[in-house]
Amino acid sequence: MRVLATIPFTLLRMVRSYIVLLLLLAMPILLLTVFAFILKGAVTETGEPYLYQTAITMVLTFQLFGGSIVMSYIQTDFFSEFRARIFALPFNRTMYAFSIMMCGTVYSILMGLILMAYTQFVLGVAWTNWLWAIYILSLMSILSSVVYLIITFAVKSFKTAERLSVLYGVSFVTLAGLFFPMPDNAFFRFMGSYGNPLALSVEAVLNMSRSNSGGAWFQANLLLAVTVVLFALMLLVGRRRMA
Repeated sequence: MRVLATIPFTLLRMVRSYIVLLLLLAMPILLLTVFAFILKGAVTETGEPYLYQTAITMVLTFQLFGGSIVMSYIQTDFFSEFRARIFALPFNRTMYAFSIMMCGTVYSILMGLILMAYTQFVLGVAWTNWLWAIYILSLMSILSSVVYLIITFAVKSFKTAERLSVLYGVSFVTLAGLFFPMPDNAFFRFMGSYGNPLALSVEAVLNMSRSNSGGAWFQANLLLAVTVVLFALMLLVGRRRMA
């Protein structure tokens, strides 16, 4: 409950930066629209529209970078010239940090939901299981926030942390084979499947839509397990940095 007390303050700060938040939503919508025109009418050998898997992949890809919101606010409030002001305020700073993470993660999830609605009701992409897709979307958003915070706490230079966070997202997109095919060996096969959160999340959504619930749950549970482990690591690194 102590976290809830700091949420209104966090939301107020985020609302003041609404232009930046809207830009983070506008870019994915623009890219999805472009791909919809390019892939219009194209289908796979099984008759499935190419846009379906492309839309799922892109919506989940954007979640890889959703942690940038949390990263930015944590850096500004706790590791910049604003640090003295935040530390002078009469509230629990740890709880405030958690409220930033919660609000940033929720915004990232909401952004994903808007993109899902846009692809279905405007572009004609049918999400066969919305509840399952939202669950996977939420896991990806939480994982992204956790990873970005680990980077923020572990690296003192914010510019370096930003570069590492971009590298995190771009690397998994590349290893998933979205830019170009990866070499066919054990390492790249693993990093393009079970070792890749993006590949896991996309396959979890696709498997559930194809009635392969066993495979979907297995991939989702792997994502959940990784998130739990990294969350514990984030707490450890964060306590050391905030001390």
